[in-house]
Amino acid sequence: MLFDPLLKDIKAKKFAPVYLLHGPEAFYIDQIESAIEEHALQEHERAFNQTIVYGKEAEHLQIIDAARRFPMMAERQLLLLREAQDMRSLQQLTGYVEKPAPTTVLVISHKHKKLNG
Repeated sequence: MLFDPLLKDIKAKKFAPVYLLHGPEAFYIDQIESAIEEHALQEHERAFNQTIVYGKEAEHLQIIDAARRFPMMAERQLLLLREAQDMRSLQQLTGYVEKPAPTTVLVISHKHKKLNG
């Protein structure tokens, strides 16, 4: 999807259940991730419904468990997987991506190169 239409959908609160942001240009990845972070949840919902995980420290089961839980007093929860290029078990998230939870917005940020496969 192109950058401008994607930002327009995000600002209109039309979220996909999974975003895979990858490529050599980190600027656009950061812009889209920031827009999702700003618009997906209201400020008072973030404490319970926003989770940030870094690829170097994460395992696929941890991500799947977090993504499958229900939001607390909110319409959705936001799960940000940053630096996904450092995650060893990233490929094992495909099962979740094929059947994502409808109440979770999962953002996978894979910077500085395209995702293989």
